[in-house]
Amino acid sequence: MAQRKGSLVGLMKAADDQVKAEAQTDAGPIRPDGAMVTTAVHIPKATLSLLRRVAVARADKHGGRPSVSGVLVDLAERARAELEQETA
Repeated sequence: MAQRKGSLVGLMKAADDQVKAEAQTDAGPIRPDGAMVTTAVHIPKATLSLLRRVAVARADKHGGRPSVSGVLVDLAERARAELEQETA
């Protein structure tokens, strides 16, 4: 039988350690100076469509390029207190 590379418990602990390490360095707002990461999220098509429409509307209103990421960051900023309560 092949050896297992890692247990689920080990993976969960590593993920928890990573979250704690990031939390210690993230004392400010969600948008630190230029510290951005690329990620992928799985969301319903209707939700993505709505986010894109909002991004385009903001670009039309304020200028610049449409940014779904910007919309998501703004939503997270507005809900920051509630989201932080979920992690406590």
